[in-house]
Parts: sequence; C-alpha cells; structure tokens
Amino acid sequence: MTDRWRRLERDRFDAVVVGAGVGGLTAGALLARAGKRVLVVDGHTVAGGNTTVFRRRRWLFDVGLHYVGDCGPDGMVPRALRLAGAAPVEWRELDPDGFDTLLFPGLTFRVPKGFEAYRERLVEAFPAERAGVDRYVRLLRETWTLLEGTGGAFRWLLRLWRARLALRHAPRALGEFLDGCTRDPLLRAVIAGQSGTYAQPPSRASLLMHAIVVGHYAQGAYYPQGGGQVVADRLADAIERQGGALLLLTRATRIVVEGRRVTGVDLESHHLGRLRVRAPVVISNADLKRTLLDLVGPEHLRPGTVERTRGFEMSPSQGVVYLGLSRDLRAEGAPNTNLWVYPDADLEGQYAAAREGRFHEAPFCYVSTASLKDPHEPRLAPPGHTNLQLMTVAPADPAAWGTTVEARRSGAYRDAPAYLEAKAAFAERLVAQAERALPGLGASVVFQEVSTPLTHERYTRASGGTSYGIALTPGQSLHRRPGAACEVKGLFLCGASLRNGHGIAGAMLSGVFAAGAALRRNLYRELMSGRNRWRP
Repeated sequence: MTDRWRRLERDRFDAVVVGAGVGGLTAGALLARAGKRVLVVDGHTVAGGNTTVFRRRRWLFDVGLHYVGDCGPDGMVPRALRLAGAAPVEWRELDPDGFDTLLFPGLTFRVPKGFEAYRERLVEAFPAERAGVDRYVRLLRETWTLLEGTGGAFRWLLRLWRARLALRHAPRALGEFLDGCTRDPLLRAVIAGQSGTYAQPPSRASLLMHAIVVGHYAQGAYYPQGGGQVVADRLADAIERQGGALLLLTRATRIVVEGRRVTGVDLESHHLGRLRVRAPVVISNADLKRTLLDLVGPEHLRPGTVERTRGFEMSPSQGVVYLGLSRDLRAEGAPNTNLWVYPDADLEGQYAAAREGRFHEAPFCYVSTASLKDPHEPRLAPPGHTNLQLMTVAPADPAAWGTTVEARRSGAYRDAPAYLEAKAAFAERLVAQAERALPGLGASVVFQEVSTPLTHERYTRASGGTSYGIALTPGQSLHRRPGAACEVKGLFLCGASLRNGHGIAGAMLSGVFAAGAALRRNLYRELMSGRNRWRP
C-alpha cells in the first residue's frame, strides 16, 4: 500500500482537495482521471470522513454509513464510482418489502421499495386518507422524475409540465404541503418517519429535500459489503492508480489566496511538519463555515458572503450508541430492516428539544444492525453475537453534556465525570426506547460506546458536530444553498452543505459538480446519461 502519511514527492499540483470525505474523494478521482496531478489531504489517519469504520477489540463499527439508496446495477452511486474510475462495490440490498420499519404505539409500518408499493401500503394503513396519500406520492414521483431526467430542451419542458405539483410546492416545508393532504397526526408522522435521514421535523423540513430522500430510498436501500470504508477505499485507490496522491494526518491551516485567486494550501502534517503546496485549483470538502471563514478568511470574501456564511443554520447533531450483543439476531429470524422507534406521533417535540439544547425524556431511536446488513463479514462481531447502533438527534451545546466550550476546544472534557455521566444517561434512554422493538436488548449488551456531537466535531471538524451540513430547511434549499463555484477564482466547494444535499449520494454528487466546475465539463450530464467513455 502507498504511504499516505509520510511521503510527498512534490510541492506543486494541478489541484489540491481539502478533506477526504466521500465528496472530496469523488472530486479527486474525477480530476485524476482527467489527467490532473491531484493531492487530497485530511487530518484523520484514514480516508473516508463519515464513511470510515473503527475497531474496538472484536467489534467493527461504521461511523456514518448505515444505508444508501439507488445502488442497483445502474443506480446513481454505482454510476458515480464508474465515472470516477473506481473499482465496483458489492451492494447488499435490505429487505425490499420493508427496508425501514416505523414503530409507533399501535402501528408498525414497513416502508417497501417502489413508489406504488409504498402508496398501497399507506392506503392500506389509512384507507380514509386515500386522496391525500395519492397527492403526496404524486409529488414524490414528480420530484424523482425531475432528478433522473436527461435529454434535450423539449424533453425537459415536457418533464417540467408533468411535474407541476412538485415545482409549485418545492420552496415549502413538508408540514405545509401535508396540510393539503391530511390532518391525521399519525399519517403525518408516518410520512415523516424517516426524518432522521435529514434531521428536521415536518414544520421545518424542506419539502424538496424530504421528497429527494424518500425517492432515493424508494429505488432500493443498500449496504456495502465490507462496510462504509469500502466505498472510500475504492475512491482513494482510484486516485492513486490514476496518478494522484493522498496525504493523511495532515490538516489544512490556510487556503492561500493571492489577488482573489487561490494559489495553494498551507498544511500541517503530523510527520512532515508545516509546508505549503502550490496549486491553481483547490476543492474544499471541509465544513462550509470553516472553509470560508477560517481557511480562506473574511478578508478575501465579499461582506455579503461573510454575513451569509455566518448566518447559515447548521443541521441538528446526532448522538450514537454503539452496541455489541451476546445474542444473534439473525439466528432469531430478525428481518434486514432499519428500526425507527417512536414514543408517539409528536416529531416536532423531538427536534425542538435538540434545538433548545436539552435531551428529550423519551427520544426516538433509529436502530441500524450491521450484522443483519452484512452477515458474512466476520470482523463485525464474534460468532453468535450482534453488532448494532442506536441513534437520535442530540444537542450540540457542550453544556448539555456537562462541559464547556473551552473544554471542548482543548479536549479536556473527554474524561470529565459530568461528561461521562451525561453519556451514560443518554445511552440508557436510547437502550430503553430500543427495548420496545428488541425486548431484552439491555440484558444482552456486552459492549457499549457512546459518540456525542463533541466526538464528531473532534474527528471531522464539522460545525456543531453535525454530519448533515447546513440545515435542510426551505430557507436553505435550492438556490439558497451554495453551489460548487466560489467568488474566489480557482476555489470550488463540495460536501453536505451544497445544493445537491447531504448523505453518501449527496456528497458524491457534490464531488461530481465540483470536479465538473473545475474542469469546465458537464460531468453531471455524463453521470446521468450513463456514458462510460472517458476522454480527458
């Protein structure tokens, strides 16, 4: 394996990518395939960002990849990997008859693959709400048709005409649109039951982003065989195979701007010390606010850009409980599905608590079971055991976790008794909720570790410890989110805060757009058309 930590053979490149998350890796691989000399830098020991994994004794846990939609043979994610010159990933599909299972008091709803199957199941559960369900599913279909469409001007005009409902309501919140569909609180909660995938309640969630996320998974939900790290490794290998380089354990301290144009990046490497690499193109996959306000600096930006960037609201953060169980859920016949356990239909109260910097007494709980998604991966858990994660939205304010802003900055909070007590109480609440879906869960726990928003911020340097970028609200959707191009010449952006949205697929798309902007080439059109002939 190439030395990605101690070796840098040159100090001049055609492009430097800051951040080896999946967006940055996609952009780097595309630029390398176009014949550019590319360097990707990241402060972590491994490339991948939220797709990385970590080991604890005989357990292997994913950091942020739990499932990805549209990974069939001609799905968007496999297409993007092919376009980037990466080796294929083997995707294992979750149960198509219910890849997500929503548990409310009195109702268990299994979300199936396909818009029609989803509509039929909603009507079956809520027969009196057929008209509202039909209107809602029509919106989902129209949104997805717009996203996957290619072709000439006439075809686009025809698509726009057929997507009148989606276009008319695109700037609105999900809750506002649902007001025209149903007043049934349980149906509204079921429709928003996958809200943890974009971390907003109906009253604040962008309708467009909700429809994109639901449509994305309606194409099928998948998990990469071998875990999330496989996706990052395929892209990183593609960069090196095509002449690029990665330098890890290396933090960007400054994006160098001279005369309103980038000229390079100042780096601080664990092994090589401080150095400056020169490049006429820089793509930042780092946190949006840190990129513009810290790495570039307000002095190189228009006052309006600085004000807008400071004013962006970040998405809520998540807390995660990593568990190892002394029981084999697969042998017990558990289906390969994600569980969403809700104490009631009040999703608004769940998110309000996190925004207000407090813990909900009965938090909703998302259960992701890697041992069911990748049952033949021996590294996940010892034989006869189960590897799973519990997640929910959590406050990012250090005070909620028994510590201070200063302690968060210095890292002194990590072993403080108050912080450890807060983590233990958080885990206890989530385990109690998960018990509703998995009776006896608590008694079978043999390994437990808790990740907080402070943990996530320490590793990814994401503002507020979120993995979703800026909040996915109507006021921060469509053109109100940044695009790949930037007012600083030669600087391009990618990542969860861009117009393409968050998640694995969104981040990969951001890399496609960033590389396309840097190359002045419509890589998105090539991606969606499925072309497989690459010409630098």
